[in-house]
Amino acid sequence: MNWANPIQYLRDHLKALKWVLYLVMAAAIVFDILIPRHEAHFFGDKVPAFWSAFGLICCILMIRIMKGVAHAWLMKKEDYYG
Repeated sequence: MNWANPIQYLRDHLKALKWVLYLVMAAAIVFDILIPRHEAHFFGDKVPAFWSAFGLICCILMIRIMKGVAHAWLMKKEDYYG
């Protein structure tokens, strides 16, 4: 294990890192289902795990959309500066 360069270690084990993060997000949703609700102020408060799932879906959508925007508008061809 290369502790001197943790970023390179994470890049070398990217698939395992993704699965760990997916498990953490799923655990947050399960944890939100198990928490008792006292009083519902909004529609989402009445639905178990609504806000956790909403946050997860919005996060994934923002990543996908911004990645697409960056590829479409910000990336230049390889010989752009040449």
